[in-house]
Amino acid sequence: MSFKNYISNLIIFGFSLLFVRTFPYYVDYLREEVQNTLLYIYFAYLILAPIYYYFVKTETNKSVLIIQYLRKLLTWNIHTTKEEKTAILFLLVKLFFTPLMLQFFFQNFHHVKFLLNHFNWFGFALTSIFMIDTFIFGFAYLIELKFLNNIVKSVEPTFLGWFVAIICYPPFNWLIGDHIEWGANDYATFGIYTNFVRVLIIFLILIYLSATFSLGAKASNLTNRGIVTKFPYSIIRHPAYVSKNLMWWITLIPVMSWKFAIGMFFWSFIYYLRAYTEERHLSQDQDYITYKEKIKYKFIPYIY
Repeated sequence: MSFKNYISNLIIFGFSLLFVRTFPYYVDYLREEVQNTLLYIYFAYLILAPIYYYFVKTETNKSVLIIQYLRKLLTWNIHTTKEEKTAILFLLVKLFFTPLMLQFFFQNFHHVKFLLNHFNWFGFALTSIFMIDTFIFGFAYLIELKFLNNIVKSVEPTFLGWFVAIICYPPFNWLIGDHIEWGANDYATFGIYTNFVRVLIIFLILIYLSATFSLGAKASNLTNRGIVTKFPYSIIRHPAYVSKNLMWWITLIPVMSWKFAIGMFFWSFIYYLRAYTEERHLSQDQDYITYKEKIKYKFIPYIY
């Protein structure tokens, strides 16, 4: 089984790498560092995975299931098992989000390096937080291992769930931005209150980062990799969405207008739908039902 898992991963990861390196959007958008990093990771798997499989007994992995389903398609059998569907959907999740997270990480990394020579405390703190956040998510999308306790149990099965998740990321949020105004600006100024507000913004983004730390290797969109109940998920069920949206609303204040307010209401509603679809998906897991019974508030402690 280990040899089968190894070869299956080589095939599926190889075709995924080929797609990212040839699909026009990724060719135009991704930094060369991202493309090279993905290539290096593939070669690292090629060399190091046999050692891992030699010492660790493994069960059938998702690549085996995907190839199994592709073979069924050759006989015109389109029926998928639950495990095959989860494997296929998680591959799509990885294909979409892994390059993006690496792209964001390298953008933030280079900005942090720039700010070390042109120091600005707020920019340095903000960019460092986003750099750490995207590194954790990038790692989590790339690695799925039993000893990390981050095996994907299920993937969001609905169009709505996928739609409201992926439109928050390039290139889809760019297309939305052509029609719905975006006024929030992380570097907005507030006159004599600017430093006070920026401390508040850093506080909110640290809450966002604490949610990512709590997820750890389980961090990823559209998946159930096991229910996390540590702070800040011990306070409310969607701390990352709340902190991010609060920051956006605050930074919108200096330029507030009807068009910007409508735009922000749109995006806040999208994040509400993300929370709704995530809860609907995760509630298929009894552990999440138990978690909801314990943590009763979605967004605002003791209120809602």
